[in-house]
Amino acid sequence: MGARFTALLLVGAASLMILASSMFGSSSSGAGRIVHVTERGVAAARQQQLAATAAVSRSRLTNLAEAAPGGGGAAAPPLATATASAASPERPAARGALDGSLEAALRVAVPGEAPGFVMASFANSALNDHLVNFVLCAVRARAPFVIGAVDQAAFTMLSARRDAPTYVTPMAKEGASLDGSNQHSSGSWKRFAGMRTGEVLRMVRLGYSVLHTDIDVVWLRSPEPYLMCSGEASRPGGEHGPGSRFECGPLLSADVAVSSDNMSPGRDTEGRASYSAGGTFNTGILFLRPTVKGRAFAEEWHANVVSPPPGSRYVSLTSDQQVFNHMMRKPRQWPGVDAPHGSAVMREAWDGGRVTLGSLPLALFLNGHGYFVQRADLRLKVSPFAVHATYSLDNHDGVAKRQRFREAALWAADPPPRPEARYLALNFSTPPLVQTKIDKYGRANAANIDVHSAALNAYVAELRDALALARALGRTLVLPRWTCWCDRMWSGSDDIFHFGCMYPGSQDGKFVPFACPMDHVLSPAAWAKAEVDYRDAAILDQPQLRASGAVVDVGLEPRPGWTRKAGSLPLGTSAAEARELLKPLAATPVLRLPHARGLLCSIDDAAAFNSLADKLLRIPTWCAKCFQPCSKELAGWLPAEEIRRGGGWDKMSYCMKVDVPPKFDAGGACSLNVQP
Repeated sequence: MGARFTALLLVGAASLMILASSMFGSSSSGAGRIVHVTERGVAAARQQQLAATAAVSRSRLTNLAEAAPGGGGAAAPPLATATASAASPERPAARGALDGSLEAALRVAVPGEAPGFVMASFANSALNDHLVNFVLCAVRARAPFVIGAVDQAAFTMLSARRDAPTYVTPMAKEGASLDGSNQHSSGSWKRFAGMRTGEVLRMVRLGYSVLHTDIDVVWLRSPEPYLMCSGEASRPGGEHGPGSRFECGPLLSADVAVSSDNMSPGRDTEGRASYSAGGTFNTGILFLRPTVKGRAFAEEWHANVVSPPPGSRYVSLTSDQQVFNHMMRKPRQWPGVDAPHGSAVMREAWDGGRVTLGSLPLALFLNGHGYFVQRADLRLKVSPFAVHATYSLDNHDGVAKRQRFREAALWAADPPPRPEARYLALNFSTPPLVQTKIDKYGRANAANIDVHSAALNAYVAELRDALALARALGRTLVLPRWTCWCDRMWSGSDDIFHFGCMYPGSQDGKFVPFACPMDHVLSPAAWAKAEVDYRDAAILDQPQLRASGAVVDVGLEPRPGWTRKAGSLPLGTSAAEARELLKPLAATPVLRLPHARGLLCSIDDAAAFNSLADKLLRIPTWCAKCFQPCSKELAGWLPAEEIRRGGGWDKMSYCMKVDVPPKFDAGGACSLNVQP
């Protein structure tokens, strides 16, 4: 289930852990189809995926660069003075003063005489970078929004901008501090949840149609035409007009509409309410209309969060999302709501029908797994409104979520590359040992734990040399877009092997192999803690790094027969020799390695580097349950010794073991990252 930010690190809706097992159980029905590929097929699919990703990245980077402070192109227009796009209803130009009140922020966000549609999010200054990213992306999407500042510092920062309607929340007025706990039972989290539901209620009472959004959501387009069923998009022939795949008309009957943590955008597109009801409702994207029923629900939701009736089923719950899910479902029933197949709405929600609950299409409001791992938008040929950074791994915190956005070119808060910046990019290529294993399995079963384990071992081994060379050259390392052959989640609670190495519930997407997010291979938190600067492959799509001469490909050749020439290194070189050979290219912004297998024999600061590499080049824990004893289920992929080695906590589970790369010899003896 999608990870949520902590109250200090990110003020988002809490995950409903009580319903997690039900979600996965309902999502994993049907046999998983193992992906059948040849290496040519893998290469073709890989190239197609990377080409599509690069094209999308270039487009988004161009747009985001224009919106970012100091970025190229015209500055993004302030939200309240932006001219209307074809996808958004026209709004009269207006600009008002922000005095810290909600009313003033709403006047700036939604100019005009009558309340309308508005997005609302809440955060404190601990997440200033996420706040800036949210603002820049929402402005670019021309989506009206307000941000409730949870501390005074956040209000000061946001109100100084020209594009961020913000106000001071009750918690900020009281000077309340957040303890930073990511436990939903913590006092500060509960206090924040009560404040947030109360602020959403205030806006609904004022007559606004409110889309509550977590701050870890990137808005690519304004959802207003869809949610309000207005403008060109709602007309016959329009994107959401009658008979369209995502028709907006049926959703108009919903008093409340919510996103989900389900794993299959494809099944959601077909089943809509029936599929959505089988999983966890995610209030990180939650829409409330100011109808009589919508207001009544907002009132009671807030009350059940702040002061649940003694003895009620809400007393023991620790988050507003848990309360929401329990309110919408009949007690001790599953899914506890009438959800017809293909319908946009669920009946009998909240005490048997006190509200009509809408299902926000997962393909349009994508969660983290659907976007960052499955790339369901490309497969389903849809243009999503939003990407919610759920299902991030590592520490599930701001660092992990920022990394996911950066990799996908959805992070606008970074300045563009400095003119003087110099990079060493490691290109992706299939390691020979991995290719051998792919050839071994052929079309029958290429996506499996044997191939994936070999790939991860090879990736971190190459990274040892790439990182060492980058440090020797004084350049910033650019990570490659690796290929993953198995999915990964936080814990080994499900049998991933039975579903073609895809997480149960997502297997209909047939997305394996896929471009690995960093947190499938490394720990972003460990790199952040070590303060090691690096960039993602997406940075190479920045306009200034696509200019002629900005990138030079470094040639690698076996030392026997190698002759010195510009931009060429012998395999098995030393860091000192490589530094000398590449001196003529010191002014080149990007030097790109085709791979780093057998690249370095020795380095100058071996002891210090080995200590650093021991922290950075460790594969995160990868475990999974077995449908039958692992010794039997995994026998087709792994030798018995390896199965025993990864025996996990019982005979029905397996934890992959990946060794750290060999250390450089402190005495200067040759230590290659691969066997010659």
